[in-house]
Amino acid sequence: MKKYLFLLFLLSSFAGESFSQKDSIASKESGRFQLGMRSTISAFSDARSLGMGAGGQFRIRFGSRMNSDWFGDYITTDIGGLAKRTDYHIGWSVLYYPLNCHGTKGKFTPYILAGHCFDWTNVQKNGFYTDYNMPQSRFSSAVQSGIGTHYNLTDNFDVSLTAQYMIHLGSEIRTIIFYNDAIGGKDIKIEKDGLGLDGHLLINLSMNVYIAKLWGNKK
Repeated sequence: MKKYLFLLFLLSSFAGESFSQKDSIASKESGRFQLGMRSTISAFSDARSLGMGAGGQFRIRFGSRMNSDWFGDYITTDIGGLAKRTDYHIGWSVLYYPLNCHGTKGKFTPYILAGHCFDWTNVQKNGFYTDYNMPQSRFSSAVQSGIGTHYNLTDNFDVSLTAQYMIHLGSEIRTIIFYNDAIGGKDIKIEKDGLGLDGHLLINLSMNVYIAKLWGNKK
């Protein structure tokens, strides 16, 4: 009987220590506030070319396995040397850590993400334009999902790489490059259609630094 009581005592002690460690990790990670800057590559399906941009973000962590990104991006895309597309993104994403869930120097912290953003898009021909290539703009809403990872250079500083696919719901802006006999060279049409889905791949590389602990254990 004494052996069973002793074994029960060991199991309860181990379980208590395990829960205590989990609570300690959650308390340490929850409430962390990070500030960062990011560079962006965007592959637009309509322009068939890469957009380049930059932006900023901050993170607020809600628990040991859940974080959030709040971001803004400015992206420009050259369309065949004939026009320029400009995109502004502002949105948020929820990050979930299925494996390693706390940042430690020299470790990777992979995650999956999903979120939402708003954007404003403008497409404008370079130089003078006519009635078939007047500047067009739109406001749209988007959802995104993807994967990424942090690499923790220190306990309080990381470099993050994210790949996500964004689907925008709004008026479609289409560009068509063609040979114009009247000018003896390439020309472009810029057309705005009704509501449609516009998807593109977004890749972000960011640097993020821990600024403050908003709540929880500050140690």
